[in-house]
Amino acid sequence: MSILPLSVRLSVLISLLIIVFPSSASVVMTNTRVIYPSDAKERSVQLRNNDSFPNVVQVWTDINNSESTPENADGPFLALPAIFRIEPNRGQLFRLIYSGDNLPKDRESLFYLNFLQIPPISKDNAGENQMLVMLKNRVKIFYRPVEIKSNPESIGREISFNVKQINGGVEVDINNKSPFYASFVDVKLISGNQELKIPVDMVEPKWNKLVKVHNQQFVSIHPMKVKFTIVNDFGGFIKYEYEIK
Repeated sequence: MSILPLSVRLSVLISLLIIVFPSSASVVMTNTRVIYPSDAKERSVQLRNNDSFPNVVQVWTDINNSESTPENADGPFLALPAIFRIEPNRGQLFRLIYSGDNLPKDRESLFYLNFLQIPPISKDNAGENQMLVMLKNRVKIFYRPVEIKSNPESIGREISFNVKQINGGVEVDINNKSPFYASFVDVKLISGNQELKIPVDMVEPKWNKLVKVHNQQFVSIHPMKVKFTIVNDFGGFIKYEYEIK
């Protein structure tokens, strides 16, 4: 397949369709998250192109804007290079360099890494109107101060739950006493033979989150327990159980 020069391809980006649909992306990151130690000069990130044709990738970071673009990116990281080409079935490294102000030293800070997969344009159809679907991936960057001495693998032991019956359901107070972000995969409240799924994806460090679940059939019967699963630094799952007396 013939590929137009990069400068020509980038000039038509404004007419293309961007879809945030990571499950369909063929350019993928080898890890599910980026851990950036505060004493690191840079952090290398590897992408892989699983297509049989080359793709161009554009990278940027943001603070907390899922609609961010390279033009309004506000993340405190430089991506070098910010635009590059990955050959078919090959990998490519790029570097992240922190360029922001001082951040809290007693807890992690969260940012987001975006990478846009730009498919090739055929020279044979270069003069025609073409609709290209570009796939955008978005992953978390955890900026981790070296002053934190506790082990992130033990984060689940620093999370507690408190449950209160409310009109039409329950209110669950999730308290994360650790200095790390708690990323949940699954949280279930178990009372007797009842099981209630708690919709929560993440709780900030040294913070608590109130989650209300409306379910009139669920009745709080003590003792209760919470079974929950946390994502670790490597994208693996760690299961925990917390008893509410």
